[in-house]
Amino acid sequence: MVEDRVINALMQVLYEKSPREEGHSRRVSQLCYAIGEQLGLEHEQRLELAKVGLLHDIGKISIPSEILNKPEPLLPWEWKEIHSHPVNGHRFLSAVVGMAEIAEATLAHHERMDGSGYPFGRSGNQIPFMARIVAVADAYDAMVSSRPYRHAYSHSQALQELLRGAGKQFDAQVVRAFCGLLDRYIA
Repeated sequence: MVEDRVINALMQVLYEKSPREEGHSRRVSQLCYAIGEQLGLEHEQRLELAKVGLLHDIGKISIPSEILNKPEPLLPWEWKEIHSHPVNGHRFLSAVVGMAEIAEATLAHHERMDGSGYPFGRSGNQIPFMARIVAVADAYDAMVSSRPYRHAYSHSQALQELLRGAGKQFDAQVVRAFCGLLDRYIA
């Protein structure tokens, strides 16, 4: 399918701009599938979740490499650029036939349950369920991955952060499912 090839080409451009994004996207995709399984979602829903996990940061293709790969903390104007990636990703994906739900989840994966997220400050059930799952997987992987300007969190530190954010930043049901999943595999 032509659309799949276009999306794959865009993802390859992103991975070439920032090689760290490839590993992150693949891990988030795997975590999303596993969280979906823990939540008892059907196989087709889990496959959609895995696709959202893989594509959630596709909008970063519009962000300069210098910002994506900056070895120190970002400046406020650079954060503004980073914060544009959900809207950019939504724009790319919503142009592809059959990707509307994935585009919506991509748009909302940085929204927070309490309405303090971006790009629109959506809260609670205004946030698509797939986006709430991606938010947990994305945050966990970001925390346990090192950055040039900070060390990686330990698994237990990352879990504590997720639990601290349950109901505020993250969907509490998704956090519980994620913790249950990790209890099964990382005990």
